[in-house]
Amino acid sequence: MSDRPPQPTYALGGLTVRSDFPLPELPPCDTPNAADVRIIRANVPKSLPGGMQVMAEARVTPQAVLLDIPSVGRILAVGGREIRVDAAPDCRAEDLRLFILGSAFGAIYLQRGLFPLHASVVVVHGKAIAFAGDPGAGKSTMAAWLNRQGYPVLSDDVCVIRVDADHEPLAFPAFPRIKLWKDTLSALGLNRKGLQKDYSRADKYHLPPIGDFAQEAVPLRQINFLAFSKDESSPELEPVQPAHAVSLLRDNTYRFQFVSPMGLTKRHFVACTRIVESVAMYTLSRPKRFSALAECQQLIEDCLT
Repeated sequence: MSDRPPQPTYALGGLTVRSDFPLPELPPCDTPNAADVRIIRANVPKSLPGGMQVMAEARVTPQAVLLDIPSVGRILAVGGREIRVDAAPDCRAEDLRLFILGSAFGAIYLQRGLFPLHASVVVVHGKAIAFAGDPGAGKSTMAAWLNRQGYPVLSDDVCVIRVDADHEPLAFPAFPRIKLWKDTLSALGLNRKGLQKDYSRADKYHLPPIGDFAQEAVPLRQINFLAFSKDESSPELEPVQPAHAVSLLRDNTYRFQFVSPMGLTKRHFVACTRIVESVAMYTLSRPKRFSALAECQQLIEDCLT
């Protein structure tokens, strides 16, 4: 009998995860079955034969994604079921988790046929409402504001969507926290004292959501692509034409760089089309003033009634 202690099991993006490494960012879960994804300590090769380099640290084949991060280590995501981790000797645990829970899981989602949307999501009247857009567009800000108005958070930064031909798209929960910049916390009247700093950005903080964090999949009702107005006019919520919506979904896919070398271009396009056919798509333009967030909330609630 092995003396090895049992590995903890966690939940992320609708998947159960068993890990050799503690993952304090994730909620624990119990499962009587084998985990969907295993994270193991293992030797990882320095090269990936036939791999296409799509980022400074990433090489991709249809079967695997190899991440090679200086001072952190090498991580190999294989077949949608396993993440092998070969950590550098002096790597900080939080830096390692940043890549495991980021790019490595982005690869796992795509390998499993899931759709990782770069978006923050809240649950409004039992439906998932997503906010996507360029970095700094306010995805987390909108989620935090709505959470302060009583709406549960489903995910921040990456929303995992299951798309199939027979059911409406479902959005799955991710990390039970919201990442906010220091000035955003101040503008929302929130104290950063005692909050955990983000590992990669010193002026960003992890904010626990108010109330219960949504733990079950929720039907995806609406995706709002955020943009700032050119002036200080009132926010506007405008429908997106289907052809443009497909393009926006493509551009806001988390780790879209992996799609083509994985051989998933056609499948990804089909998934985008099905989402567009089933989910309301809007452009939400707002001024940069934080006082406009309440007006944004009203626009969103009005279009749901």
